[in-house]
Amino acid sequence: MEEIILKEPRSVFGESYKRLRTAILLSSAGNSPKNILVTSAVPGEGKTATSLNLALTIAQGEHSVLLVDSDLRKPRIHKIFGLNNEKGLSTYLAGASDIDIISKAVVPNLNIIPSGPIPPNPSELLSSAHMQHLLVTLSEKFDFIIWDAAPLLTVTDSLILSKILDGTIIVAKAGNTTYESVSRALKSLHDVEARFLGLVINGLDIKKNDYYYQYYHEGYGDQDVTR
Repeated sequence: MEEIILKEPRSVFGESYKRLRTAILLSSAGNSPKNILVTSAVPGEGKTATSLNLALTIAQGEHSVLLVDSDLRKPRIHKIFGLNNEKGLSTYLAGASDIDIISKAVVPNLNIIPSGPIPPNPSELLSSAHMQHLLVTLSEKFDFIIWDAAPLLTVTDSLILSKILDGTIIVAKAGNTTYESVSRALKSLHDVEARFLGLVINGLDIKKNDYYYQYYHEGYGDQDVTR
C-alpha cells in the first residue's frame, strides 16, 4: 500500500486517494485545511501509508507539499524514502538543529521532514514553543503539510497536535478496527475541540465487506473530509 499512488495510479486505491485529495481541497470554501494530521485509533491501521499517498497525490496536483514524520515513537517515513534520520523533527524541537531538516523527495513538489532520533519526551517536544514556531515557519513555505502522527489511544502526542493543526483524519482498517476504538478516538478529539476532517477506511474490499461498510456508516453517518 505504501506509494501505491506512484506504483498503480489508476488502480482502485490510487483513485481513492485522488478522491480524498479532492474532498480535502473542497472541504472549506476558499480555505482548505493546510496542516493535516493523519492518525489512527490504534497501531497497525495504515496511517503512514495513508499519509504518504495523500501527500504524493496532493503533490501531483502541482501544490507544494511537506510530509512530516511526527510519530516520534515508531517513525517509518525515513525508512521508506531511505533518508538519514540523524536529525529531523525531534532534534529541531529539542534545539539541537536548525530549520535545515527538510529533505527533497524524488517526486516533484514533495518535501519531507523525518522524525529524527526517538526522544525520551515526545509529548513535551510537540507541545513546546519550538513546535509553534516551526508550524508558523512551515505554513509560510508550503501549500499543504501532512503530519503522520502516533495513534490517538496509545499516547497523547496526536491530541496535542490535533489542537494546533487545521484538521485530523483518522485511519481505520477494515476487519481490524473496532467501532469502540474509533468512537473513543472521536470522543478524544471532541474533548479537546479538535477539527475532525473524516474517517478513512483502509483495506476495505467492498464486495466482501458490505456489512462492515454499512456498520460504520450507520454509526457515523457521512462523516468524511467534505464535512
